[in-house]
Amino acid sequence: MTRKTDIIHHPPPAPERRLRHIATIVALLLVAALTWAAWWFFHGRFRVVTNDAYITGNIVPVEDQVPGTISKVLVENTEFVHTGQVMAILQGDQSRLQRLRAEAHLGAEVRRVRRAFAVVTQLRHIVASKNVELKQLQDDLRRLVAAFPSGATSAIRLQDTQRKIQALQAQVAAEQAALAGAEAIVAGTTLSANPLVRQAAAQVETADIRWQRRIIRAPISGFVAERAAYPGIRAHPGQHLFSVVPLNTVWVVANVKETDMKGVHPGQSVTLTSYYYGHAVHYHGIVQGLLPGAGSAFSILPPENATGNYIHIVERIPVRIALPPKELVAHPLRPGLSMVAEIHLNAHPHSVLRPLTRTPIQGYQTTIYDNELARAKACAARIIRANS
Repeated sequence: MTRKTDIIHHPPPAPERRLRHIATIVALLLVAALTWAAWWFFHGRFRVVTNDAYITGNIVPVEDQVPGTISKVLVENTEFVHTGQVMAILQGDQSRLQRLRAEAHLGAEVRRVRRAFAVVTQLRHIVASKNVELKQLQDDLRRLVAAFPSGATSAIRLQDTQRKIQALQAQVAAEQAALAGAEAIVAGTTLSANPLVRQAAAQVETADIRWQRRIIRAPISGFVAERAAYPGIRAHPGQHLFSVVPLNTVWVVANVKETDMKGVHPGQSVTLTSYYYGHAVHYHGIVQGLLPGAGSAFSILPPENATGNYIHIVERIPVRIALPPKELVAHPLRPGLSMVAEIHLNAHPHSVLRPLTRTPIQGYQTTIYDNELARAKACAARIIRANS
């Protein structure tokens, strides 16, 4: 026996039920709007968020300073180097020959100036001797002139004495001129302070510094990157060979829309999140300063809005944000990494004209060149003593 299936038809919802459903939706939307309004009033309006933020730092280039052929490369990318560590060595035959030529020239100049001092002494003695002889002849002439009226001497002898005096005076003048020429080289100086010697010594110092700089050293401590040095290539001054990146001095540059910049000031706290570590790691930075211009102002081809083809684009202002050293040690960052920056505007800010950015206590400096000149001067002084 076949059973008929009963089909149950649900009546349409009552108007009251439909109204309650709509009221529930409206209430939820109203609660969401009020929640968002409260969040914005108490929190949202006091912050600026941008994901256009990046890690940057000091990428120190290591360049060749003297011409030569690379004979050794002693470091590799990602390797950590200390200040003064040897990174590469140039083949030094040419710089060595230049130094030897400069040393030989300095020795020759020292001997030349020594000879000039001796010539001055010799000419002074000659002039003094000639003056004594001239005075003797002048005394003889006075006696002959006094004895001539009485006939005690002849006119010929008197004339001969006068001619000898004239000739000797000419010789004295010539010797004095030669003395003046010799004194022009050495007058008022010593052997080591003579201009000719100092010029030759400067050439030795320059050649010695070039000889020292055939060894390429790390200017600061950091990680090696962008190695472009290979054994056998010809390097020329200014050629980029390495980069050294210290990771303990990085900072963040956040590019904030100009429409959000009204409340941004130095001294405000910043919460930063790195894509490198995800949302589990937060950094707590401080706004140090605002760059004096939008990014377009520093571009290679800045916009020219007076051409007539003007399209308004919201510019971004680079904001420098400092990172705590302890947080960088715990979670190191590298230049170029992306960041999300949330600037808290409810702090007591400084004027935008008074940035907190300061040069590090020790400044940006390297000590690898401190002893070069002292060593070069010692080399020149040694040559001067050896030829004195």
